[in-house]
Amino acid sequence: MLFIHALREAHLDDGVGLKGEALERLRNPPSYPATVDDPGINFALSMFLALKHSSEAAYEDIRTAAHRCFPGGVDSLVDHMCINTCVTFVGPYADREACLRYDQIKLRKSRGKVKVPQAVFHTIPIGPQMQALWRDPDSAHQMQYRK
Repeated sequence: MLFIHALREAHLDDGVGLKGEALERLRNPPSYPATVDDPGINFALSMFLALKHSSEAAYEDIRTAAHRCFPGGVDSLVDHMCINTCVTFVGPYADREACLRYDQIKLRKSRGKVKVPQAVFHTIPIGPQMQALWRDPDSAHQMQYRK
Protein backbone atom coordinates (compact mmCIF):
# COMPACT_ATOMS: atom_id res chain seq x y z
CA MET A 1 0.00 0.00 0.00
CA LEU A 2 2.94 2.32 0.65
CA PHE A 3 4.05 2.06 -2.98
CA ILE A 4 0.56 2.81 -4.27
CA HIS A 5 0.40 5.90 -2.09
CA ALA A 6 3.87 6.99 -3.27
CA LEU A 7 2.80 6.62 -6.92
CA ARG A 8 -0.34 8.64 -6.34
CA GLU A 9 1.64 11.43 -4.70
CA ALA A 10 4.53 11.45 -7.20
CA HIS A 11 5.30 14.56 -9.24
CA LEU A 12 8.26 15.89 -11.20
CA ASP A 13 9.42 18.21 -8.41
CA ASP A 14 9.42 15.66 -5.57
CA GLY A 15 13.22 15.26 -5.67
CA VAL A 16 12.96 11.61 -6.69
CA GLY A 17 13.83 10.41 -10.17
CA LEU A 18 15.10 12.68 -12.92
CA LYS A 19 16.94 15.82 -11.87
CA GLY A 20 18.83 18.70 -13.46
CA GLU A 21 19.31 18.64 -17.22
CA ALA A 22 17.48 15.32 -17.62
CA LEU A 23 14.37 16.76 -15.95
CA GLU A 24 14.65 19.92 -18.03
CA ARG A 25 14.79 17.81 -21.24
CA LEU A 26 11.69 15.94 -20.08
CA ARG A 27 9.85 19.23 -19.61
CA ASN A 28 11.17 20.76 -22.83
CA PRO A 29 11.89 17.95 -25.30
CA PRO A 30 13.54 18.65 -28.65
CA SER A 31 10.94 19.11 -31.37
CA TYR A 32 13.14 18.14 -34.30
CA PRO A 33 13.73 14.60 -35.56
CA ALA A 34 16.83 12.82 -34.33
CA THR A 35 19.23 12.03 -37.13
CA VAL A 36 21.58 9.10 -37.36
CA ASP A 37 24.20 11.30 -39.02
CA ASP A 38 24.77 12.84 -35.58
CA PRO A 39 28.17 11.55 -34.38
CA GLY A 40 26.93 11.09 -30.83
CA ILE A 41 24.01 8.92 -31.89
CA ASN A 42 26.22 6.91 -34.24
CA PHE A 43 28.73 6.39 -31.43
CA ALA A 44 26.06 5.32 -28.94
CA LEU A 45 24.48 2.84 -31.37
CA SER A 46 27.86 1.39 -32.36
CA MET A 47 28.93 0.94 -28.73
CA PHE A 48 25.61 -0.65 -27.78
CA LEU A 49 25.87 -3.18 -30.61
CA ALA A 50 29.57 -3.84 -29.95
CA LEU A 51 29.03 -4.48 -26.24
CA LYS A 52 25.88 -6.61 -26.35
CA HIS A 53 27.81 -9.71 -25.20
CA SER A 54 30.31 -7.93 -22.94
CA SER A 55 30.42 -7.71 -19.18
CA GLU A 56 28.40 -5.14 -17.30
CA ALA A 57 31.65 -3.55 -16.10
CA ALA A 58 32.88 -3.05 -19.69
CA TYR A 59 29.53 -1.58 -20.69
CA GLU A 60 29.51 0.74 -17.66
CA ASP A 61 33.03 2.00 -18.39
CA ILE A 62 32.13 2.78 -22.01
CA ARG A 63 28.81 4.36 -20.98
CA THR A 64 30.55 6.63 -18.48
CA ALA A 65 33.14 7.72 -21.06
CA ALA A 66 30.46 8.31 -23.69
CA HIS A 67 28.36 10.35 -21.27
CA ARG A 68 31.35 12.62 -20.58
CA CYS A 69 31.97 13.11 -24.31
CA PHE A 70 28.32 13.34 -25.37
CA PRO A 71 26.23 14.72 -22.50
CA GLY A 72 22.49 14.88 -22.93
CA GLY A 73 21.83 11.24 -23.75
CA VAL A 74 19.49 8.86 -21.97
CA ASP A 75 19.91 9.05 -18.22
CA SER A 76 19.18 6.17 -15.92
CA LEU A 77 18.08 6.29 -12.32
CA VAL A 78 20.38 4.24 -10.07
CA ASP A 79 19.04 2.66 -6.89
CA HIS A 80 20.52 0.26 -4.35
CA MET A 81 19.27 -3.28 -4.05
CA CYS A 82 19.93 -6.31 -1.87
CA ILE A 83 22.53 -8.67 -3.31
CA ASN A 84 19.94 -11.42 -2.96
CA THR A 85 17.44 -9.33 -4.97
CA CYS A 86 14.84 -9.65 -2.21
CA VAL A 87 14.30 -5.89 -1.86
CA THR A 88 15.07 -2.69 -3.69
CA PHE A 89 15.68 0.41 -1.64
CA VAL A 90 13.24 2.78 -3.31
CA GLY A 91 10.04 4.53 -2.31
CA PRO A 92 9.05 3.66 1.24
CA TYR A 93 12.17 1.46 1.58
CA ALA A 94 14.68 4.12 0.46
CA ASP A 95 15.99 4.78 3.98
CA ARG A 96 16.15 1.18 5.19
CA GLU A 97 19.52 -0.20 6.17
CA ALA A 98 18.79 -3.94 6.37
CA CYS A 99 19.22 -6.90 4.06
CA LEU A 100 22.89 -6.71 3.06
CA ARG A 101 22.45 -3.34 1.39
CA TYR A 102 26.05 -2.23 1.91
CA ASP A 103 29.42 -3.93 1.59
CA GLN A 104 29.74 -5.26 5.14
CA ILE A 105 33.55 -5.31 5.17
CA LYS A 106 33.88 -1.65 4.11
CA LEU A 107 31.08 -0.66 6.45
CA ARG A 108 32.76 -2.40 9.40
CA LYS A 109 36.26 -1.05 8.62
CA SER A 110 34.90 2.50 8.43
CA ARG A 111 32.83 2.03 11.60
CA GLY A 112 29.61 2.62 9.70
CA LYS A 113 30.72 5.72 7.79
CA VAL A 114 31.47 4.34 4.31
CA LYS A 115 28.32 2.91 2.74
CA VAL A 116 29.07 1.26 -0.59
CA PRO A 117 26.09 -0.54 -2.13
CA GLN A 118 26.71 -4.18 -2.94
CA ALA A 119 24.31 -4.13 -5.86
CA VAL A 120 22.53 -1.45 -7.88
CA PHE A 121 19.97 -1.44 -10.62
CA HIS A 122 19.30 1.08 -13.37
CA THR A 123 15.86 2.26 -14.39
CA ILE A 124 15.46 4.08 -17.68
CA PRO A 125 12.39 6.30 -17.27
CA ILE A 126 9.63 5.94 -19.84
CA GLY A 127 9.19 9.71 -20.41
CA PRO A 128 12.45 10.33 -22.29
CA GLN A 129 11.94 7.11 -24.28
CA MET A 130 8.49 8.26 -25.40
CA GLN A 131 9.85 11.69 -26.31
CA ALA A 132 12.57 10.10 -28.42
CA LEU A 133 9.94 8.03 -30.28
CA TRP A 134 7.82 11.13 -30.90
CA ARG A 135 10.83 12.88 -32.50
CA ASP A 136 10.81 10.44 -35.41
CA PRO A 137 7.85 10.96 -37.78
CA ASP A 138 7.52 7.22 -38.55
CA SER A 139 7.54 6.08 -34.93
CA ALA A 140 5.23 8.96 -33.94
CA HIS A 141 2.76 7.75 -36.58
CA GLN A 142 3.07 4.15 -35.35
CA MET A 143 2.48 5.27 -31.76
CA GLN A 144 -0.97 6.49 -32.78
CA TYR A 145 -2.03 2.97 -33.78
CA ARG A 146 -5.52 2.25 -32.42
CA LYS A 147 -5.69 5.79 -31.10
